[in-house]
Amino acid sequence: MGRSLFARVAGTLLIASTLVLGQGARPANAACVASTGPGIPAPTGLPTGISGFHARWYGQSGYPTLCPGGRSTATVAFYNSGSLGWVSGRMGEVAYLGTWGPEPGQDAVSPLGGDGTAGSLATGWPRYNRITMQPAPYVGPGQVAWFQFTIQAPDGSLPTQSGAVYSPLGYSDLSVPTARGAFSVHLIKERLADVTVRTLTANSTDCASDCPAKPLAQYVAENGAYAGMNGTYLCPPDYPACAGKVNSYDYAVYNSNLRRWINRPALIGQNSLLTFNGAATAVYRRSFVYGQNASLMNAPITAGITMFPLLVQDGAVIDSEFEQTAVQKTRGTKGAIGVDGTYIYLAIVTGATVTESAYVLQALGARDALNLDGGGTAAMFIGGSYTVGPGRLLPNAIVLTKP
Repeated sequence: MGRSLFARVAGTLLIASTLVLGQGARPANAACVASTGPGIPAPTGLPTGISGFHARWYGQSGYPTLCPGGRSTATVAFYNSGSLGWVSGRMGEVAYLGTWGPEPGQDAVSPLGGDGTAGSLATGWPRYNRITMQPAPYVGPGQVAWFQFTIQAPDGSLPTQSGAVYSPLGYSDLSVPTARGAFSVHLIKERLADVTVRTLTANSTDCASDCPAKPLAQYVAENGAYAGMNGTYLCPPDYPACAGKVNSYDYAVYNSNLRRWINRPALIGQNSLLTFNGAATAVYRRSFVYGQNASLMNAPITAGITMFPLLVQDGAVIDSEFEQTAVQKTRGTKGAIGVDGTYIYLAIVTGATVTESAYVLQALGARDALNLDGGGTAAMFIGGSYTVGPGRLLPNAIVLTKP
């Protein structure tokens, strides 16, 4: 079971330290044993000098397992990536860690600690909704602050939740531990309610050979988007077997601007499908289930993409290795898109097989996840620049806009 403490610096959502309670999954007569997992190291290549107040997660102590009523001291590090320093005692310039949602919600009482007011536990926090304050009088641009605070497990049982590895909103470069090992991940995570997901194609009609293509940044710019990622597998120009069909793709993609499917016949196939209708999503292990059902096909959608394989469905990793190619079973750069009902995850996993990337999306909390292209095609764009890529020219892409 998990609960999260979310943190903000200068008003911006940044990080959460997850509490895992030692109860519920164990037999009633088993002794509870508290423990703390390994610390999570800092990412590399963090930006600096961004105008104004900004911060990036820089590492944290391991996720604790607590028995009911037990306490633990947690440490979270933040890197000052802005152009202004954080000044203790100066309103509007001091850095606090604050509570955020979905549990307990922004600036709300947390069940895991507080100052003893507003019904909170007395764990030494500055306020019931302020977890801790910057430890140094001044944290300048490019410097790191190490925040430390105490959390306490509630005495009663909590509703079952997934113990997902924490990832902040926006872009992050993470090391994600999984049952198959730890993997580096470039991740864009946003609330589905706060963005519009668009699947786009460079072609306006079905295309089987020499399809038009353009860089990811162009898809972003042309659609007033702020973020995007590469889409399906394609036939790249540097593959000899692709002569005469460069940039073609054997997948159906719903063009959100044209409001219709491109390569619609591919819906009657074995590939997997993820659709969006605003913030609502649906996933199909086999796209023919959708393509041969008139009621599903006639239901409104705003975005959709087919690919192979489906990585995660209903929170479980899909075993598809018997269908995978040798390249998919080889470690390299793999792309993926995931959803969990609240968030969308655009991920580029490095040094992983397709199956290992599925474990990464599961660890991040994705309820459903679909494989995307990777390798030399991998591209991720956010905030005016590439975080991965630019990669190859793309016949289709996924972008995020603000509603």
